[in-house]
Amino acid sequence: MKKLTKEVFLGVRLLLSLYFVLLSLSLSASLKSSLLIFTALYFSLGLLCYFKPSGTGFVNKFVDVFFLPLLVFLSGEEIALYTLIPAIVVHTVRNPLSAVLLLFSGVFLSVYSLYREPLWLFSTLILFTASPLSALIPDYTSALKKERDYMKNLKNSYRKLLKDFARWEKDRKELENLDFLLEISAECPDIRDFLRSIKRRFNLKRIHVVPKGNLEDYSPLMDKERGLLSVPVKLEEGNAVVIFEMESPFQLNDDILVSSLERAGKMVSLYIAGFSGESPIGKALNIG
Repeated sequence: MKKLTKEVFLGVRLLLSLYFVLLSLSLSASLKSSLLIFTALYFSLGLLCYFKPSGTGFVNKFVDVFFLPLLVFLSGEEIALYTLIPAIVVHTVRNPLSAVLLLFSGVFLSVYSLYREPLWLFSTLILFTASPLSALIPDYTSALKKERDYMKNLKNSYRKLLKDFARWEKDRKELENLDFLLEISAECPDIRDFLRSIKRRFNLKRIHVVPKGNLEDYSPLMDKERGLLSVPVKLEEGNAVVIFEMESPFQLNDDILVSSLERAGKMVSLYIAGFSGESPIGKALNIG
């Protein structure tokens, strides 16, 4: 990057020196010699700054400030005022003080040379004012791009954080429910007390334990229209279906609640080995 900057400065000074050399061809002998001498000195210092940048930092900053206004004044050409604009542009970001001094020099020389032409003077002053602003546009664009990338990364990180938090919250609730089931299974000696605790905990309307003969599938079933969750359970003697009736069908949209009730339904086998009664299986158990 530094090498590229040095090459840009050298290129601009070479072109400006070439301009004043060509401009001197139309001047008188005395002015031509003065202009050529200062132009040669200006470009020589530019070469020195290019080949030995370590010890010529001060010269590199102010060589344009000293020589360019002098060359413009010696040329006596109003159009030469515009040679200050490239120098202002290249110094605006790297050497703001030099850019400000060149801008003031341009304004002073414009007023000195063009005071008889108000319209031309006003247009030239506008052009001088616009030159440092144009040099700042790439930096502003780069800054805006970095800010946009930063906000984009921040947004992505925030979204990821929300996903991680939602997953952590889900795991926390599942662990809390599992801990509750283990605790009441140890505290409740009777299945009715166990089911009542589950009903209160998960805000259920009713719980039915229905005996079944043979079951081909032990996968839980949901009836979202009626708000029912049926959990088949294999017992030591036969099978049963635990039916959880929700207060609202929308409760079945809660995956954590559904998984917890499925575990609770399977735990019925801890209390019931089978059913007895008039039928081979027995009667249903209702908790409402």
